[in-house]
Amino acid sequence: MEVLAVIVILGFIASIGLLSISNVIANSKDKTFVNNALAIVHAADLYLNDEKVVDRNSLKKITYEDLYKTNYINEFYDPYSGEVLVPSDETYVEVIDGKVTKVFLNGENRNLYSEIDKISVDLINIK
Repeated sequence: MEVLAVIVILGFIASIGLLSISNVIANSKDKTFVNNALAIVHAADLYLNDEKVVDRNSLKKITYEDLYKTNYINEFYDPYSGEVLVPSDETYVEVIDGKVTKVFLNGENRNLYSEIDKISVDLINIK
């Protein structure tokens, strides 16, 4: 009887531990997704400040594909799927008056669209 009670208590403790670990993993994926969006913003800033951009005020949008092709950013992984997020025009930053103002990160099953000063895990949407 005592052994059964110990097994039940250990099972209860293990279930609490697994729940905590799964929450930590989910939070880590959310933060990685946000950091990917910030990486795109920083790469776009570098792109805009480069001397090769003739008229930065005329740009409206800089895509992840543009940044990748011009070597301002490397491919990165979608933390939710574990797959490489292929550079495309579906992930981009919006540019107004020569400044990056918004970012749209389109992952495999989640996306984030935000003004750059308000990016947070709370803005991640499930597709």
